[in-house]
Amino acid sequence: MNAKSHFILMVLIFLFLTSCNRPINTKTKTSEQSSLPTLKVQPINPKMRVRFVVMADSRGNDHGINKKIIVNIMKQIKKITPQPQFIIMPGDLVNTPENFDNVKNEFKYFKKTITNFYPIETFYPGIGNHEVSNGVDGEKAFKGVFKEFKANFLQGYNKTVYYFDKGDSRFFMLNSDHNGTFNIIDNSQLAWLKENLDPNFSNTFYFFHEPAFPTGEDVNFSLDAIPYQRDKLWKIIDNSIKPMVFCGHEHFYTRRHVNPDFNETVNGKKFEFEHEIYQVTTGTFGAPLHTKFLSKLHVDVPPIAQYHFTVVDVNGKDVKVEAINMNGKVIDSFEQNK
Repeated sequence: MNAKSHFILMVLIFLFLTSCNRPINTKTKTSEQSSLPTLKVQPINPKMRVRFVVMADSRGNDHGINKKIIVNIMKQIKKITPQPQFIIMPGDLVNTPENFDNVKNEFKYFKKTITNFYPIETFYPGIGNHEVSNGVDGEKAFKGVFKEFKANFLQGYNKTVYYFDKGDSRFFMLNSDHNGTFNIIDNSQLAWLKENLDPNFSNTFYFFHEPAFPTGEDVNFSLDAIPYQRDKLWKIIDNSIKPMVFCGHEHFYTRRHVNPDFNETVNGKKFEFEHEIYQVTTGTFGAPLHTKFLSKLHVDVPPIAQYHFTVVDVNGKDVKVEAINMNGKVIDSFEQNK
């Protein structure tokens, strides 16, 4: 190879190598790429999304609780994805205690059982008729044992009446059996409730042990036993933003909606409800199962006598509820988005 040929060969090799190292022009689109739409993905606002679990009535004969059922349900809750941010339990967590020390020990045993699965700060407990069957001792024991959770409390009720905020929702826990006075949410709670309603929230959730409109075993032994007081409460609920009610007391799952068909006149006062509001009874976290079905007006899901828990997903103004039994089967599912 002469010098001229060698020079030409070296130039060609140099040009080839520099072209291999040239960066790719990322702005160039193929015809296939240019035909794809540009997707505008809205960022997820974590403050708007909330997942929580509700269940009530876990009493039994093992130190005041039904530990076997509680453990099985807690295991099912640990399986759901995503996990709940908190768990609400509106009452009858333990059996009928004989005295202060008895109910305090039962509360401690219940607390020890559930905290094998989640930290105690995860739980927002409520009180029911069984814990206060001996009067104020039950509430005092409640306050002493469940001292960790933070909320805005109504003074004089031993941490059994409170509200807290999560995401774009406000949550109220009320006491339907204050100091052993059953079947009533008293006027002090109603006044406090009205003072703390906030129209700036997208949803308002209510929790109390005894249903306002029971369907089975406890018809006439719930808030319906004093209809005038019950209706005053429901009128406040009816006037709030996107309300939904959860309770226990009746040991099954059921769902009904309350609307103007429930309007009535009591003691000369006319109560007119304007909105359709779901009342969800989730009362089988361990207590003996009930089966009676007595009050049927606007019952969307008749009583289901199965141990279960209820999962609630909130995304802004959209709410989805699923009731899940111990085998992981969904026994009810509904949405509220209006």
